Amino acid sequence: MEDRMRTNAQERAHVRLMIELDRQERDIADARLRRALIPPEWGGLESAAPTRPRRRKVTLALDEEVARWFKGLGDGWHGRINAVLRTYMLALISKEVLAEGDRDRHGNEIWGKAPPKRKEA
Repeated sequence: MEDRMRTNAQERAHVRLMIELDRQERDIADARLRRALIPPEWGGLESAAPTRPRRRKVTLALDEEVARWFKGLGDGWHGRINAVLRTYMLALISKEVLAEGDRDRHGNEIWGKAPPKRKEA
């Protein structure tokens, strides 16, 4: 049977598929590495991490695998999620981690620069 040429739409879908598969392979490798790096103290994080006295109850939709992983860590999984989110928030605020808006269209870091002036109509 002859191989037939893909249409443009099929070729674009194939490229997106290959990119997605590559991303997933890297994610799996990263997850394995992260699991190997989790310190034994992680289990006591909710009791050791400082908590704020004032909390707000919210509904949060998590990916199923993320929720399952945190729940699998046992009691205090809500506190662990809060600690991870707080760490990420502080990393963004301190610019240890760059957010999507911290790069220009060429991928160059722009944080620390004054925002462009808006033209008012």
